[in-house]
Amino acid sequence: MKVAANITKNWLQRQELRLRHIKLWQRGRKVGSEIVQSKPRSATLKMPKERKQHRRMLQVRNIFRRGTKQDYEHSGSFLEAIGPVLVLAQLFALMPVCGVLSKTASEIYFSWKCVRTWYALLVIACLGPASLCTITFAFHEKFSFDTVEAIVFYVSIFLIALGFFQLARKWPALMLQWERIESKLPPLKTQMQRAALAQRIKMITLVATMCSVVEHLLSMLGIIYYVNACPAMPGHPIQSFLHSNWSQYFYFFEYTNLAGILGKVLNVLSTFAWNFNDIFVMAVSVALSARFRQLNEHMLRVAKRPTTEKFWIENRINYRNLCKLCEATDDTISVITLLCFSNNLFFICGKILKSLQKKPSYSHTAYFWFSLGFLLMRTLMLSLYSAEIHDESRRPLIVFRGVPSEFWCPELKRFSEEVTTDLVALSGMKFFHLTRGLVLSVAGSIVTYELVLLQFNKEDKVGDCYEN
Repeated sequence: MKVAANITKNWLQRQELRLRHIKLWQRGRKVGSEIVQSKPRSATLKMPKERKQHRRMLQVRNIFRRGTKQDYEHSGSFLEAIGPVLVLAQLFALMPVCGVLSKTASEIYFSWKCVRTWYALLVIACLGPASLCTITFAFHEKFSFDTVEAIVFYVSIFLIALGFFQLARKWPALMLQWERIESKLPPLKTQMQRAALAQRIKMITLVATMCSVVEHLLSMLGIIYYVNACPAMPGHPIQSFLHSNWSQYFYFFEYTNLAGILGKVLNVLSTFAWNFNDIFVMAVSVALSARFRQLNEHMLRVAKRPTTEKFWIENRINYRNLCKLCEATDDTISVITLLCFSNNLFFICGKILKSLQKKPSYSHTAYFWFSLGFLLMRTLMLSLYSAEIHDESRRPLIVFRGVPSEFWCPELKRFSEEVTTDLVALSGMKFFHLTRGLVLSVAGSIVTYELVLLQFNKEDKVGDCYEN
């Protein structure tokens, strides 16, 4: 009898739990497509296993729910705009941060136990030996500008991966500061204004990523030319192609299909990281300049009417907060910015130097000129987007000139002096600041280095395998 009573009791408990789940499901169907939040139910769901099942069921329902109007509306925050870009980066083992698509910065966190963290560490662990192989290969073979170029590429990619991993650890705190300062700015009134930042960042990412894909495909055509002309493994074109992608490694170790595939994967990851470095700095620059523009447009609208000293105090505090935000962001990403500009400067010099050399095939010619044009355009856009921060930080001076003399006050004078004396811009570890003058400085440096390199360069043709 006692056993039968226990069986009956357990059956009733299971039926009661199933009835709760059915009621919860019916309640969710009544509210439509709203997201169901899991609330603490310590009184009803006492067992940890039951709470896990309840939480899992809610997560599945939220994934397959019907889309709502809120899903397509924009808040205008930088967190919302940069989220899809970071998801793309995590596919290629960069920025292993959890919760990048969250609505609030408090839900973003870095965890050593996360799969994306170990994925990033695995890629970094592979890029380190790849860089050492490239350096060793350069000293075993004929030392030339091509071998130096390979060293700079792989070492810089290794440093970029390390830089983004360190940035991921600091990213949650930085996003909290972004969210706090954005909440104090004058609100964006229309949906178009709130969507502008996200759309601009998405367009930059889309164009740059598509161009990098085309560039990589053209480089593969150049490798296919060598595979057909002088294959490393005659009769095995696929193996010869994989061997050519990571020839510096197979100089020391015997070729295997697994190592060849791993080399190609690392090559793709490295190519994306090299381009994403510029994309990320452009996205941050666009966001910072947009926040300064948001404040400037608010002041420009109100300054046409009679203003009070309190109005200028509030806007000066907002301006000072944006300056602090720019400084905090610069301290966090300055290493990435330095790698970004130094890489671009080196490879522009190298490609312009090779522009005078005859190419072995049409595929090499197409790849070379597309790569050079893309690199020049990317560097120019990066410089201009970054310089927008400094331009927008100086724009309040134009607003101050339009204020009538009868509304001029000591607080406005103090505000004007701060704008005049402060240098608000991103930098490369404080070695240089990203202003419009930097564009001319970079152009002058390229011309100077190019004249020096031309004196030492004696090759008038890109090496062909027939001549080796």
